[in-house]
Amino acid sequence: MFSRFYPAEMAESSYDIDYEELYKQGYRGLIYDIDNTLVEHGNDANEQVIKLFRRLNKIGFRICLLSNNKAPRVRRFYRGVSIKGVKLHYIFNAHKPSRKNYRRAMLVMGTTKKNTLFIGDQLFTDVYGANRTGIRSFLVKPINKREEIQIILKRPLEKAVLFFYRKNRLRKLKNTNIVLIGFMGSGKEAVGKKLAEKFGYEFIDTDRLIEERIGMTVPEIVRSKGEEYFRDLETIVLKELVLKGKQNVISTGGGMPLAQKNQKRLRKLGYVICLGIEPENAAERIKDEPYRELLPSDEKQLARMVTERMFIYRMIAHRVIMTDGLSLDEIVGEAERCL
Repeated sequence: MFSRFYPAEMAESSYDIDYEELYKQGYRGLIYDIDNTLVEHGNDANEQVIKLFRRLNKIGFRICLLSNNKAPRVRRFYRGVSIKGVKLHYIFNAHKPSRKNYRRAMLVMGTTKKNTLFIGDQLFTDVYGANRTGIRSFLVKPINKREEIQIILKRPLEKAVLFFYRKNRLRKLKNTNIVLIGFMGSGKEAVGKKLAEKFGYEFIDTDRLIEERIGMTVPEIVRSKGEEYFRDLETIVLKELVLKGKQNVISTGGGMPLAQKNQKRLRKLGYVICLGIEPENAAERIKDEPYRELLPSDEKQLARMVTERMFIYRMIAHRVIMTDGLSLDEIVGEAERCL
């Protein structure tokens, strides 16, 4: 009954979304509501909007404003942005949640349902219209509580829908595992333990499982028996975890996703989150890691390895969180919002 109104994702604001990551995932078009999504209701475009849209243009996104407001308000907002050299389109009197102008927005941007995102602050117009059109939707918190009376009257109903939305997500979460993949130093163990504590799940570290079973550390296993032997152990442990059951947070070794035979099993195991790290930050992050000796000592070779592995991680993961510059609590918060 309520699922038609559920957003695909939720974010604190339009300015907190990881657009670089979305572009890497193949998205090319962004449709925005204006009032209380980008600025307070009725306000003109400000420096924050201009800065965001310039950034989006630089990334390569096409942008379209889609508002139920009348022409003078939408044109005024559009001019405030376009005069600063930002490239974008606009549609007024959109009659959301009608699908007509969502489709028109994609037409003017030259995008499709598969590579277009919608960002808005209302469930019954913004999100519902995007869902009806088949576009992935982001629900953001309204910037200001000062709203038109017809919107204020809808907010209690939205709260009821979001209650069932969160309840539904928690129910789904109880029937799965949370699987963390990523390069050494990305924070999988620390994040995994925090998530396990929050959800009351068991925390499992695949490297620790192997070490306990063999009675040696990972570097000792690789030195004495070879890397191929260790990779085979990873596959055996992964097979066992698939059969183990649900409600676990599983931190995997950085090399586990590399084997093609492991990639489908990882997605079968649960909801896969990649904790990403930029190549230039890798050396600093892992300098004190106990397994540092397993990786190239040359920083250029290390950076190349990070780039190559991130490409594979992205293909496997349901979501990617770039951890550069984020605190542990911020990463955990991002992971929670993914689920």
